[in-house]
Amino acid sequence: MTPESRPPQPGTTLASLSRKYRPALISFFLRRVRNHADAEDLTHDVLLRVATAGDTQDILRPDAYVFRTAANVLRDRFRRDFVRDTALSQALGTGPADAGIEPERILTGQESLATVLDALQELPPRTRSIFILYRLENMSRPEIAGLLGISVSAVEKHVMRATLHLHDRLNSDRLDGELHNSKDRE
Repeated sequence: MTPESRPPQPGTTLASLSRKYRPALISFFLRRVRNHADAEDLTHDVLLRVATAGDTQDILRPDAYVFRTAANVLRDRFRRDFVRDTALSQALGTGPADAGIEPERILTGQESLATVLDALQELPPRTRSIFILYRLENMSRPEIAGLLGISVSAVEKHVMRATLHLHDRLNSDRLDGELHNSKDRE
């Protein structure tokens, strides 16, 4: 186990965690909240949770642990904001932001999202992870290659395989839907 891949030790100082993970966490949060002050707050919350966590000796992938914690902190923040915004809109007597969207469009969007999520789950775990890092986390191919210890060419092949799979699934589902709709009209 290299020094970089060792799990955070009990009693790890906030300063040492900050030196190691702060830049990556700030970048992670800025891509999602687009507000530097919020990204700083979220980063501090993650570092504090990791530093005060119990026994972390058995963690095999500490980077994954830190970023899973970051995803949980972000999810908690979104939930809290949603509840606060919903309560505020009810108190003010205003409706939800999507009140003008047609129900058919909402249903179509939900079905498309479900198709994409299903298609992602069909991919091999490594291909799925690489695709998510590239498309959703906006990491560059060389960054992914360095993180996973593979060549840039291998990253490109995984991204292409995932893209083709998603394209095929979305097109086949669209064709199935058109066939289903045309039979309903007959």
